[in-house]
Amino acid sequence: MNTLFHLQEMFQNYLLSGSKAIEQAVVDSEKVSAAKRLNIYRNAYYIRLLECLASNFPMLREYVGLEAFQEIGRAYLEKNPSSYRSIRWFGDSFSTYLKSIEEDCLAELAQFEWSLTLAFDAADARVVTIEEMANVAPEHWATMTFAPHPSLQQKHFYWNIVPIWQAIANDQPLPKPVKKAEAITWVVWRSNYRSRFYSLAEDECWAMRAMIQGANFGEICTGLGEWHDEEQVGMQAASLLKSWIQSELLSEIKLKQELS
Repeated sequence: MNTLFHLQEMFQNYLLSGSKAIEQAVVDSEKVSAAKRLNIYRNAYYIRLLECLASNFPMLREYVGLEAFQEIGRAYLEKNPSSYRSIRWFGDSFSTYLKSIEEDCLAELAQFEWSLTLAFDAADARVVTIEEMANVAPEHWATMTFAPHPSLQQKHFYWNIVPIWQAIANDQPLPKPVKKAEAITWVVWRSNYRSRFYSLAEDECWAMRAMIQGANFGEICTGLGEWHDEEQVGMQAASLLKSWIQSELLSEIKLKQELS
């Protein structure tokens, strides 16, 4: 006699890989065969996952059109069956799949959309205020470090996918896809319950990455010397720090004595 677990396992294998072992446990009816009855469930499963994919990548769906999106989505599903208990995470490797079939522009658009969902779903955390920064004693500035907000991400795109995304979102004329010789870095995060983003200049890109990796303020000042004169680096670093705080990119200022 089949146990419930064994039946569930066979049914899952049927949904994920098309294994027909489950057919022996399903009874034919006068009007519908066991295979057809099972196929109804498999089609419903595919449709639900495609709906989820479209929900996670709405601008990509609009960009390529519904028919093409469903075709790509089915091919992705065949190669990447859902492996999570929660349907929320179906699509986590969609960008990687698109890159594997040489759809580089679409891959970056998918990566950008996924980063927006990650930012929105990231853990809640307090944010540093300008008043906190102002209260840091001068002797602590050089050695203070920072904790980025959990939603903070840096993404690097060669294609103009952000302008494409914005055009679709705002119902504007679509720009032609263009690939740049060097990638542009974008920061993505959540503020006031909205996913936000902006492009980074080279110096800010480096400084933010250094901050995320644990560099202290003095080390960030030193590193900015590659782009700014020595007498300007302190002011530039302070300006970046103020901007990050106002944008709610930081969750904590860590003073040296708190690190021991």
